[in-house]
Amino acid sequence: MAQFKDDEFYMTFVTFRVRDCLFRVPRQTLEAQSPVFKDMFLFPPPPDEEVEGSSDERPIALPEDVEVDDFRRLLKVLLPTSFYGPRLPKNDHNGWISVLKLSRMWQMEELHCLALKNLKYPAGWKSATEKLALALKHEINAWLVPGINELARRPEPISVEDTQVLGLETALKVAAVRESLVPNGLRLAAGSRDAANVDFTDVIREIFNLPVNTPGPSQ
Repeated sequence: MAQFKDDEFYMTFVTFRVRDCLFRVPRQTLEAQSPVFKDMFLFPPPPDEEVEGSSDERPIALPEDVEVDDFRRLLKVLLPTSFYGPRLPKNDHNGWISVLKLSRMWQMEELHCLALKNLKYPAGWKSATEKLALALKHEINAWLVPGINELARRPEPISVEDTQVLGLETALKVAAVRESLVPNGLRLAAGSRDAANVDFTDVIREIFNLPVNTPGPSQ
């Protein structure tokens, strides 16, 4: 009797190289989630050459800006949990940022939405400057207003280091948010509780030209 391959559970595995680390993963899973990988696998190999990704000796090399931990975290979310272990915890901010970064790079819309859903603004994790920089870099809109609010309430002024991390334009805008207290007779300094509790949301939306529906501190 002739044999045939099951449409769902006959898998082809592909080898990837991320820096010096090899990964071997189901091709079908990547194709289903990413048009980038789907198109990549459509290219026929040169005549008389081994198919790229078919072995450890001829892996598909991923771009240099992909880190080993980033790719591993993406696979933890992408592949079945019963075999590869639990998905990333909801409070694994580094992990979900890795997923956000790579899902955006490879147009994995479902994973991108899942990462954004799990990236709630984290109090006590990294500095306000670092969180705002991550929000801007990865377009985490839900972090923008809370991040600027936290930085604007800080007693210390905007520093050279803040400017280096955020860029001059963003740093000047944050400084303008802070200066908005002056007409109200408040000041940001150690011991000024009123200033530290101000909600700058409306000012932030105006100065940064954010849509009204941009999530605020409690959203």
